[in-house]
Amino acid sequence: MPNIAWDKSMTTGVESLDAQHRQLIAWLNDLLSAISLGRGRSEVEGLLDQLSRYAATHFGQEEECMVRYNCPVAAENAAAHKEFVATFASLRHEFETGGATAHLVVRVENELLRWLTSHIKRTDTQLAPCVKSKRRAGRTTR
Repeated sequence: MPNIAWDKSMTTGVESLDAQHRQLIAWLNDLLSAISLGRGRSEVEGLLDQLSRYAATHFGQEEECMVRYNCPVAAENAAAHKEFVATFASLRHEFETGGATAHLVVRVENELLRWLTSHIKRTDTQLAPCVKSKRRAGRTTR
């Protein structure tokens, strides 16, 4: 079972967002592991609850940063977050109705964990030059 880690290619230019990305990836790895190893339903449900709350908070903060720094992919990013939330809800429903299946493991890996890391690298990192530009202009972050 793969374990995906945050690396410097995922830097957004905003440390608080990078820290949140590291946490999201760690919890998604934990979720994948818990489902794969057949851990108890309560452990998996706890991770799902934790991820759901944290992702909602993180997405809001990230979207706000993209607007604040005039990032050209802000709207695309917000739309991608909505898709992620819908996919997450679908996976949660699958778990609630069918339990921890092999199919669910594959979906969590491909549709959540790999999607998130790809999204960070393709979309979220486009925030970095915007942040750098504002900093050069003498504006502060956070």
